[in-house]
Amino acid sequence: MSFEETYETGQKNLKIVKFKRRKSFYLYIYDSDTRKVSYTSLGSDDIEYCQSNWFKSYESYIRKGGSPSKVRKSSLNKKSKEFIDYSFTRVERNEIKESTFKTIWERMRNRIVPYIKDTGVSTVQDITRKSFQDFSIYGKSKGYDIGTINNDINTFNTFLNWLCDEEILDLNKRPKLKKLKQTKDFKRDVNPPFTGKDWEIFKETLYRYETSEGDEQDDLEKLEKWCYRKNFVNWVFFQYLSGNRPSETSKLTYGDVSVQDYKLPNGKTTLRGTVLIPQDTKTGKRTMVMNGTPINRIFQHLQYCKHPKWMSYQTDDDTPLFVNPNTGKSVHQESFRHHFQSCLKYSGLDGKGYTPYSLRSTHITKLLLEGTSVDDISRNLGNSPEVVRKHYDGVENILKSDELLKLNRQYFEDKF
Repeated sequence: MSFEETYETGQKNLKIVKFKRRKSFYLYIYDSDTRKVSYTSLGSDDIEYCQSNWFKSYESYIRKGGSPSKVRKSSLNKKSKEFIDYSFTRVERNEIKESTFKTIWERMRNRIVPYIKDTGVSTVQDITRKSFQDFSIYGKSKGYDIGTINNDINTFNTFLNWLCDEEILDLNKRPKLKKLKQTKDFKRDVNPPFTGKDWEIFKETLYRYETSEGDEQDDLEKLEKWCYRKNFVNWVFFQYLSGNRPSETSKLTYGDVSVQDYKLPNGKTTLRGTVLIPQDTKTGKRTMVMNGTPINRIFQHLQYCKHPKWMSYQTDDDTPLFVNPNTGKSVHQESFRHHFQSCLKYSGLDGKGYTPYSLRSTHITKLLLEGTSVDDISRNLGNSPEVVRKHYDGVENILKSDELLKLNRQYFEDKF
């Protein structure tokens, strides 16, 4: 039988067709077992509507007793990868920037896809209007701040729209993910800096976390766990003393950091670390300086940890600064987040809103308490002075109290 028009649905045995002298489109259904063909009206002459709603008509056809065809379900994991590939082609067409693609890739890989797997929704056909409605709850349980959750929802919605555009997801089944409401001063409620007392408690927990079970060379399982815990502790102090964004640190390599002896105005010698922040980060390429001690600890760590699988781990300029010696890649940010949440729990500080990003907030607060100028802070950390003033203006009140300033300086003093 000849058709006036034929459109693919993405399924081998299902097509959208239009007969001559008939106004509506029909769904062509081929049963490969019986080799019989059936038709069901899609009830519209609007091809876009029919392409978006053909699966709903097919389900109605089956419920009425129609012989089901073998429908190939679309793996959601596979479609997630195709969406990432599609986003990369947009970079090649100059539709989006490469940094935008990397943001999409990071959100999909690190948060959205793991969440989808946790929900048990394995195929596109399993998606309903109510699917993924607890994404924001899931994000909060993982310690994500409101801004991160809402940004992820933007990408999640783009992914769902793409599924509909590709005629894989029925538009009537597309979930609607709503952003969380943000209070006027929400920036002060998320990623709060550690208070002086809480920072002391957290540092004590880090010390116990690093040294628990020790570095027993004869117990390989304990040795490997100790190496990962110590790597995390090094990461915490690097974040705190550099003020870097976690995403910036994940891109650093051994070739991006260096340590030199530096003579202070008082004649004493200290270690100065220099860090080259890569171009493909939020604020682009810049050079920053920091305390060099935590960088030395990172350099020494893998050489000291003599695990038989690693021995003296060979590093070069391209080795990630926080390398997973089993893979040679940078340690996943989610791994550090997991360790961070564990230490908060051990410290009794869970529920106070602290996140890995709080280390950056604490760094800035510490510098302000020490009287460092806003311009110097913003230049080193890749923020504008206006942003620093906007989010840390409460520190100005603290600076008016000499007694409280001395108290906080004592709390924030670090000893390695």
